[in-house]
Amino acid sequence: MVQDINQVDLMVSWVMRKYVKFLVLGALSSCALLNLALRAGTGLHYYCQDECLTGMLKSPLKSFDKDVIQHIRDYWLDPPAPRGSYKPDFPLENPPWSTVGNWAEAYKFINDYFKNYKNPGTYMEIGAQDGEFASLSLFVGERLGFRGVLVEPNPYHYQKIRAGGRSAYSINACATPDGGHRKNTLWLRHTPGNLPPLLHRIQEGSNRLLQYVSKEVRRGHGCRGGDEGGASGEESEWRRLRRKGDEDRELGDLVEVQCFSAGAIARAALNTSKVDFLVISTHGGEMDILSALGPTIMFRMIVVVVPLATKQEYDELDAAAKSRGLITAFNKNNIHILIPENEVKIV
Repeated sequence: MVQDINQVDLMVSWVMRKYVKFLVLGALSSCALLNLALRAGTGLHYYCQDECLTGMLKSPLKSFDKDVIQHIRDYWLDPPAPRGSYKPDFPLENPPWSTVGNWAEAYKFINDYFKNYKNPGTYMEIGAQDGEFASLSLFVGERLGFRGVLVEPNPYHYQKIRAGGRSAYSINACATPDGGHRKNTLWLRHTPGNLPPLLHRIQEGSNRLLQYVSKEVRRGHGCRGGDEGGASGEESEWRRLRRKGDEDRELGDLVEVQCFSAGAIARAALNTSKVDFLVISTHGGEMDILSALGPTIMFRMIVVVVPLATKQEYDELDAAAKSRGLITAFNKNNIHILIPENEVKIV
């Protein structure tokens, strides 16, 4: 009986030793496999990271890429001045340039529209110049307390924006006329120093992206969107206008500027996809900027400051408005104000 018990104990002891060895070997094997997997995974991570980065750099960044929006917010946007910092030497309701064209009438239309807001809204002004002269957002930003962002690529004007005390975010960049984000070339017109003050401010603000310098000349002669075909007389006139555009380029300096999608700028500065008030005044490319915005960002009022010369151009503006549920409510000279269609009374 005792002998049988001893044999059982020996058997159990032998089994336990084998089992422990099995567990130890299994644990060691598992650790080795895990280590191998981690090393392989790390290598795979770096490999994929390199491949993905290369692919990303070869392809254009999306207009609303979240990393680009964060980059704009972290490195490009400048903060607003404290409320009350802007102290003009004229009444906000009646700036000195109110006598120029229909500017005062459009300014009053905008201000009266937004006075009805119970809470301050948001705005973006593309082509803000110095943040003061002919700024259609001046009253809503400084008197009505709207949160806003001023977009101006001209480095000289941008210094004036920062020194002027506007209570709005600002960015020294341009709005890309065809979406996405890229470098571009800004044409800065030479301004004679002997002009009267008001005319001097008008002249020094007529800067634009280089790609629109000759286009503006063509538009002024009714040749926008044409080609070099046709009769010899038409071809000669076209070439003359193109030479005139090249000559105009010599009347200014060229500056490289960064351009971002207007929608991405709005999202970065205002942290919203619904903006109450948009102004586009860039002396070229206004309709392209409007089209590039797409439906992702919604606007309640859009003001486009652009001279329209042909029915085709007016139809283009109407189509852009309709695609957003807007309609032209103010349309005088080069100022066009779009508001929600259901707010316009037909009489």
